[in-house]
Amino acid sequence: MSTALWLLGALCGALLASHWRMARLGQRQRLRGAVRQRDLDDALALLQALPAAVIGTDQHGAVRYLNPRAELMTGYAAGAGAGLSLAELLTVYQDGVAVDARQQILDCVGSGDVLEAARGAVLLRRGDGKRTDVQYCCAPLARSGAVMLLQDVSARRSAEAHLEFIAHHDGLTGLPNRLHFQIRFEHAIAYARRHRSLLAVLFVDLDRFKCINDSLGHDVGDQVLAQFAQRVLQCVRKVDTVARQGGDEFIILLTEMRTPQDAERVAEKIAGAVKPPFVIGEYSLSVRASIGVAIYPEDDDDVNQLIEKADMAMYVAKRQAPGSCVRYAPNMQTQSYSRAILDTELRHALERQEFVLYYQPRLDLRAQRITGVKALLRWRHPTLGLVMPPDFLPVLEERALILPVGAWVMAEAAAQARRWIDQGQPLTVSVNLSPRQFYQTDIARSFGAILDAAGVPGRYIELEIAAGILIDKNQNCETILRQFKQLGMGISISDFGTGDTSLSYLKRFPADVVKIEKCFIDDLRRHDVLADHGAMVRAIVAMAHTMKMRVIAGGVETADQLAQLVAMECDEAFGFYLSRAVSPAEIDSLIKSSTSWVGLSWEV
Repeated sequence: MSTALWLLGALCGALLASHWRMARLGQRQRLRGAVRQRDLDDALALLQALPAAVIGTDQHGAVRYLNPRAELMTGYAAGAGAGLSLAELLTVYQDGVAVDARQQILDCVGSGDVLEAARGAVLLRRGDGKRTDVQYCCAPLARSGAVMLLQDVSARRSAEAHLEFIAHHDGLTGLPNRLHFQIRFEHAIAYARRHRSLLAVLFVDLDRFKCINDSLGHDVGDQVLAQFAQRVLQCVRKVDTVARQGGDEFIILLTEMRTPQDAERVAEKIAGAVKPPFVIGEYSLSVRASIGVAIYPEDDDDVNQLIEKADMAMYVAKRQAPGSCVRYAPNMQTQSYSRAILDTELRHALERQEFVLYYQPRLDLRAQRITGVKALLRWRHPTLGLVMPPDFLPVLEERALILPVGAWVMAEAAAQARRWIDQGQPLTVSVNLSPRQFYQTDIARSFGAILDAAGVPGRYIELEIAAGILIDKNQNCETILRQFKQLGMGISISDFGTGDTSLSYLKRFPADVVKIEKCFIDDLRRHDVLADHGAMVRAIVAMAHTMKMRVIAGGVETADQLAQLVAMECDEAFGFYLSRAVSPAEIDSLIKSSTSWVGLSWEV
């Protein structure tokens, strides 16, 4: 109860007491008190205009006065309400329990003090039962009864409830936030300890979400997050809690489980719910969710440790098989520690010149000679030795370190291309471009400056771009590709056929090369009479040639695969069967050797 309402109640009580006392005076006395009466009339006019409801009663709780606000709030006109018991006039509930308003008046008169009501009072209006959140007090009248003052606090309580919601929920998805989740989790663990039940924590991260934000903008990204939240809610029960941890990370608390497998089934259900495209306006976006699972009490009995372990498991899923679910295992602690070390050391690897490029030769299948190479990044760690990309590239991507490292790769590849040109054996150098790099501001201008500094014509650099970038249908995508083409650079589309890419994307964008991924090359079987595993490869080759594009097959590991690619008129190939990634000096040796490809199987 505010001090202002308390004082207002006391003042109203004093005014009504004076008014009724004047009403009982004789004629002569009223004349002598005319000035005072005018003052009281002015005060009563104020009572009539008050935004609070004022109800005056006698000592027994019978109603004697209602101001206009009281009439509106109770549903009784002043004339109809006069003489009623306060209990008949008011229907008030305090925390769901009916209040005896007349008894409160009697208590107020008996004590002679202003009585305050606790928070949470609700008044129901006569007739339509309209609910009004109120705050009220009772003030005694000198020897004549009491006054009840009621203030409508519906708007204030609504605002307070809204602020309370904002403090504990995510503004975008409406889900509980990290703070609210922590509170619910602590209560759930306390309950689980008492009843010896199981809990599960699912840590969920959206794969490729950064690409969506960077390419299509945060408005589209926000809509994806909101839709994802709704899909997840459909996969859990009302007793479970889904919260937004931050960014594109969500965390889920599953309670009352019978076995750990229950959590894995929910995780699989969520992974399945994400598979249908997210339709945002004109965009149809494919999104995957990597999920980590930790179980109470098997994996830990501490709230923070369980969340951390579910987070570890999620990173393992993201690194090993994006879009999958992984249960926490003790050896992940060591992996997490190693990851933290890598994170720190990678920040200094570039300045310490620990990165190096290796080159895997690309063989022209008609000329049977090397015409290009694929640049592959390696980390020459001072103690770990040569570290391969799967062990450090995810960290580069997540920490945005891929931007400076990617710029170095382009500069080093251009410099090497220049050296091969000077040696009289020009080669096309293929450089992989990550989504984060692709949507970097002024990326084409940056690459143009690198080419100028190295003195390399753009035709000797080929940019390998994942088809997933094209699927996002960013309006700037085509513009960026055409800027690369203006520099003379070649465009190679990788991952073609593994997602939602189709012929329409190749027709729309100015690409020169289609790269067939290893998963399709692995399906090539020379003696398989049960199925034609080469159908997909043949279709891609035919389609690309129709559109005047070249085709490169990656991951060639056997003579049978090479022979079938030659028969299908694939243009180029690379893979371990031809050569592993080697240093520039070894590429020079392969080019100079006339017997490099002797013994390879070229015929089916």
